[in-house]
Amino acid sequence: MKKKFNGFLTLFLAFIVQITFAQEKTVTGTVKDSNGPLPGVNVIVKNTSTGVETDFDGNYSIKAKDGDILVFSFVGMKTTERIVSTNNKIDVTMSEDQNLLEEVVVTAVGIKRKQDEITTANQVVKADELNQAVNPDAVQALSGKVSGLQINTTSAGLAPSTQITLRGARSISGNNDALIVIDNIVSTAEVLSTLDPNTIESMNVIKGANGAALYGELGAAGVIIVTTKKGIKGSDKFSVDFKSSVTIESIAYLPETQDRFGQGWGGVIETVDQGSWGVPYNGAIISAGTPDANGNFRNLPYSHIEDNILPFFNEGYNFQNAISIAGGNSETGFLNFGYLRQDLSGVIPGAKLVKNNFSLTTGKKLGKLRIQGIARYTDEKTNDVNDDLYRRLANTPGNIPVELFNSGSNDDHWTIYDDSPYWTLKNDRRPGRREIVDLSAELSYEFNDNISAVLRSSVRSLKDNDKIKRNAFEDTILWPAAGNRSIRSRYRVDNYNDRNIYTDLLVNFDYNLTDDLTFKSNVGVNATDFSSTFYEKEGFDLSIPGLFNFGNVTSVPSIEEENTKKRTASVFAQVDLGYKDYLFLNMTGRNDWNSVLPEQNRSFFYPSVGMSFIPTKAFPNLKTKVLHKAKVSASYVKTGNASALDPHQLSRRTVNSGTFPSTGLISLVAEGTVVDANIKPEFINSYEANINLEFLNVRGPRITLDASASFSKNTDQILGITSSRTPGTTDAVINVGETSSKSFEIDLGFTPFKTENFELNGRVGYSTYRTVVDKVTDGSDRVEVGETTGTIGAYAIEGEEFPVLLGTGYSRDDQGRVIIDTNGNPINDSELKVLGNTTPDYILNFSLNARYKGFRFAAVGDYRTGHVFYNGIKAQLAGQGRTIETTHNDRLPFIFPNSTVEGSGVANTTVLTANSGGPFGPGADPFIHPYNFAYDYYTGNYTRFDENFVTDATAFKLREVSISYDLPAKFTEKLNLSRFNIGLSGRNLWTSLPEENLDYNDPEYGGRNGLAFYGITPPTRFYTLSVNLSF
Repeated sequence: MKKKFNGFLTLFLAFIVQITFAQEKTVTGTVKDSNGPLPGVNVIVKNTSTGVETDFDGNYSIKAKDGDILVFSFVGMKTTERIVSTNNKIDVTMSEDQNLLEEVVVTAVGIKRKQDEITTANQVVKADELNQAVNPDAVQALSGKVSGLQINTTSAGLAPSTQITLRGARSISGNNDALIVIDNIVSTAEVLSTLDPNTIESMNVIKGANGAALYGELGAAGVIIVTTKKGIKGSDKFSVDFKSSVTIESIAYLPETQDRFGQGWGGVIETVDQGSWGVPYNGAIISAGTPDANGNFRNLPYSHIEDNILPFFNEGYNFQNAISIAGGNSETGFLNFGYLRQDLSGVIPGAKLVKNNFSLTTGKKLGKLRIQGIARYTDEKTNDVNDDLYRRLANTPGNIPVELFNSGSNDDHWTIYDDSPYWTLKNDRRPGRREIVDLSAELSYEFNDNISAVLRSSVRSLKDNDKIKRNAFEDTILWPAAGNRSIRSRYRVDNYNDRNIYTDLLVNFDYNLTDDLTFKSNVGVNATDFSSTFYEKEGFDLSIPGLFNFGNVTSVPSIEEENTKKRTASVFAQVDLGYKDYLFLNMTGRNDWNSVLPEQNRSFFYPSVGMSFIPTKAFPNLKTKVLHKAKVSASYVKTGNASALDPHQLSRRTVNSGTFPSTGLISLVAEGTVVDANIKPEFINSYEANINLEFLNVRGPRITLDASASFSKNTDQILGITSSRTPGTTDAVINVGETSSKSFEIDLGFTPFKTENFELNGRVGYSTYRTVVDKVTDGSDRVEVGETTGTIGAYAIEGEEFPVLLGTGYSRDDQGRVIIDTNGNPINDSELKVLGNTTPDYILNFSLNARYKGFRFAAVGDYRTGHVFYNGIKAQLAGQGRTIETTHNDRLPFIFPNSTVEGSGVANTTVLTANSGGPFGPGADPFIHPYNFAYDYYTGNYTRFDENFVTDATAFKLREVSISYDLPAKFTEKLNLSRFNIGLSGRNLWTSLPEENLDYNDPEYGGRNGLAFYGITPPTRFYTLSVNLSF
């Protein structure tokens, strides 16, 4: 019986095993698309961790049971599911996900269109690309990522101002900055730079006026449309993202200075001088600087110290912590809350910034009504230092170890001719606070499937409160050579408030007129109301040191106040016709009424028309295995622009001209500038043509080529001229200037590898743009634009590119030789000379991205050349004997190269002699003071020529490099996380400059129009460690 039972049990177990193996089997097959086999497709058994990938030939093999569901997924393709049945072979043909391919883009005034329908040039930057290097400034994060876009830093400090231009400057006196639009509300680059980049979903960069016609004059220089995140696409769940990062900032490079001559003046050692006009370094021990608090001098080697000012600077730290909560989706209802805290300590000791940024975006669909509200608040506090600090440091002779003079007293300094940087740190501060409030609301209503309406309104308030707090310094030593170096204490408060109210009402129409013809139209009205107030109060001589309050100021404070208001009302319309999804016609019209213009000219109209054609859809035979898609488009727009006029400029204002000497009463005079009573806006007529090609479509196009060419003509530009026709006026503002502009951009995108687990892609962009001045005024061929320094400035000159630098230069003969006088010294040209244009001949930008499973790598860089800039720091250093040029011929007299004697036409053989005689007079013994010549020549002659400091602005920049890793799901699930990402990144890692620049200055740093002065710090680089957790 026992044997029978054992036999039965063995038979039963064998049956169970047989059933089990019968249930699980091997399923094989091939996955392909319309182009052939698909390698790298994910094949998983649904609701399990069992999964494989297809091989190079698209084949797969997986264990599964009857009734299991196999899920096939691949980037750019529709996810496909198949049920396992009795057939052990399952072949799958996957199709492209048209929802992914037909990208919808937010265009002007919030109108959404498919890329095929857009008739103008644009480029979209997604959130991942924008934030890959964890740049806290969303404006700077765009650098190098868009062809035709330039970003220049125009002011120094912890929160620097930036200028964003697209396709260069085209208006002589008007606004050339790109318009910033955030969530369909007109904004500014200042606001964008304070926005938390983590909240941004995408930026659509419209490169010219053609795509921005509906914004009127505001969009004449192109538009950057920023869209922030709204819920979670395709989900109703809530998620929490936490991002934390620490960034280390360090000095990238210092000017390359001469290492042969040390502290001194006139060719001898002067131990309290700021110049480097002494004798050659000899290693001798000398007394350097002023005595310390005990009256003792520092005895230091007279030897060169490499980068001797570097110890003055700190390593800066920037701690960022951000949390965002998102829930719902944009189709039904959503809520996004974000908070960012930034704590920054700069490379200047004591320089600090604290920023708190709150944002709340919410929306709900209630039947046919959709409501949305956005509230943002930014509070940014800074404590900076006098922006003249870097100049003082850069002047330091190469034998001075600056860190030894760190007591913070002006009496303890290496020179008596300037303030100690350490004294400045303690006693000349620039605290400030900026508050930005953005509130907007939007109501939209769908009357039916074809008609909807949108009403949106916003209020933006910006408040700047900046102060100057300077303590007094009383000179107790009274060095005769320097005179009295005492400094008055100073307290100044600047308050700037602006408010912008922006309202749109838009009615949208969307009809299929026939099976082949679509009709879309948008009709709207807009009102923009801008007002600002500026209040400045300044006083000197504090009664109690360190107490900065106007009640503590003993002098009579000066007060300046200014109020401005501007209003624009507009109506606009857009019509889009589409034929068979391959031919699109776009037409717009807008009329503005602008308060800054005289009543008879306040109304002005501008139209646009554009067409887009997709030949690969119109003629399917054109679509091959090589050419996947082709699109051509062209457009024309006429845009008005009155931004060169200030509010209230039409009526002559009275201004403070001081006080009457006898009574002390304030004197008021009429402003000297009068505006033409018939002034009208300048107009821009712009033409643009584009072509977009896609090649080798294997799970998405592997090669893309986008090219754009444009031409524009600006007429009736608003310029100020010197006038004698109107009694009592010195200048008049009239319509006269004309410019012509052209641009060309081409972008090549490539994706050589793309599977589910590995992808390599990149982009190379080329852009060139030129503006030529056709006419300035009837009475003059030139006009100054922007800031100037000394004899050099940026100008618009008839027949020249715009803008150019105009300054002093050498007088030359027909052979290009420099003309010299009888003393062998070069002669100034009798007129100011054009020293070069400040617009690059071309810009090359590139990006490279790689992904392998959870690892991601990205790099961004660019190269620009063919332009110049005024190198302010080089000019400063040359006057102090710090530049390498000042060591020419061992600082002994020499014959000026390639020169000719005035009026002779023969080559010059006369050795240069001193003009001013230097500190030792024209008869100084050259054997006793052999280097007196160099001091005299370079301070009295060489620095007179701006030409010597106009420098090649060529630069190659590796702007960003980043690497990050996403922890696999099997680990994050154990931590109850949906994502765990850690990253390392660097910004401004490497800059290559031409030899003549020698790291003196970054051409993008310090000013507008090619005038680069010394900023508050040298250029810096950044290294960031970041962690991102998602729940």
